[in-house]
Amino acid sequence: MIKRLLLISLVLGVLSGCSLVDSVNNSLDYTKEATTFINDASQFAESIPELAQQAATNTDAKETLTQELEAMKTRISEFNGIEAPAFAQTIHEQLVALNDTLLTDINGYMDQIQNGVTDFQNSNIVQTINKINETMDMLQNLQP
Repeated sequence: MIKRLLLISLVLGVLSGCSLVDSVNNSLDYTKEATTFINDASQFAESIPELAQQAATNTDAKETLTQELEAMKTRISEFNGIEAPAFAQTIHEQLVALNDTLLTDINGYMDQIQNGVTDFQNSNIVQTINKINETMDMLQNLQP
């Protein structure tokens, strides 16, 4: 009887420990995914101004610019679909809101490109990405 109780206790202990490990893994996965997204957005913001300048005179660069903008839109949609752990919910909501703004900025800029205007100076894309970058410190300070 005692052996059976010990065995049941051991099994329950292991199972509850697995749940804790899963929770920590999910937290680490989210933090890693969010950090990767923010870094990708930063690289995007650094590369777009030069590409936009080239697109003013080069149709290949214009096509590349459009592809980069579309790729970023896809990346934003993928990130917005991630389920954040409870402790990161607030920061995830902030990132999703900023991403929605970024999508609007990108769509507006793509409309300009279709109308023959590649001037990146009037775009809010970089400013929005700078706000996204500001969430990095908050993200790194998250505790599960």
